[in-house]
Amino acid sequence: MGMSHLECEESWRWFMMKLKECLGEDTEVGFISNLCVKIDFAVQSVYPDSYHGYCPKDIARKILDSVGHNDTEVETLFWKSCSAYSVHDFYLCLERLQSACRKPPFCTLLRSPIFWLDDIAISKWTRAFFPKVRYNVKSIDVPEMSQIISTSTREFPITTIIELINTSIKSKYAEWAEVAGRLSGGLTPYVENKVQKCVNKSYNCVARRLYGDTFEVDDNFATNKVQFERRVCSCGKWQKSGIPCGHAIASLRTRTSEAIHEMVDYKFNVVVYPVAFGSESVNSIPSHVHCEIPNERVVLLPP
Repeated sequence: MGMSHLECEESWRWFMMKLKECLGEDTEVGFISNLCVKIDFAVQSVYPDSYHGYCPKDIARKILDSVGHNDTEVETLFWKSCSAYSVHDFYLCLERLQSACRKPPFCTLLRSPIFWLDDIAISKWTRAFFPKVRYNVKSIDVPEMSQIISTSTREFPITTIIELINTSIKSKYAEWAEVAGRLSGGLTPYVENKVQKCVNKSYNCVARRLYGDTFEVDDNFATNKVQFERRVCSCGKWQKSGIPCGHAIASLRTRTSEAIHEMVDYKFNVVVYPVAFGSESVNSIPSHVHCEIPNERVVLLPP
């Protein structure tokens, strides 16, 4: 956590530099943030080789504000565009989204209400173009944790508010650590459910070997190519989510050397949860006597 008198480029850069001191130089880091150019500046300045994306919830809210009201069709098409695994599917969904926004009452004579979306790099918000897996087992929704700051607590001293947020995150870690202690088997319940859905879809697929570990799979809608050694499918899901798609599972039936759980990314194995949450803890807020006080301080008078 960091506290600054102003949310500006230099404040975010200071925060990122302190983060780098904590994590070290060799740690691979990814960032998911809101639509803030100041954060863009800080990430590019301190972590130029990292990958940085935008939270799609912020873009979804801005789209709904642009069209003037909550529109179920527009929101649904946005989330389909955002979560598309393949480039082909993404552009199909995006075209439908833009078409829906060009219809009355959204469209004006001059431009679509979501014209600003063209200025945001698609690699920042859609899964099909994002260079890495956007989330993993260690993801934690800090904004959700900070909802503990209600209207009644806004009058508290800033140190008290930070302690409340810290306690909230600690509580979430403890909750997940308890869940980790009860897990048994190979995969987490969430992933088991996802795999089962893919298994059900695989029954509608017909797979045939092309050569070596490469298969061609027809799912009645499209033909996809699966490569086991690389753990990829042309539909994009296996490599983007870490969970084998129905095409990969259909291809697996022609092989005898792997089980389905061996095709799932290791981070979804139940042995990872105790390591991620059971053996680590969130640091406590140090006493104010240990706070680092900058040489140049800005005095802010109360309103």
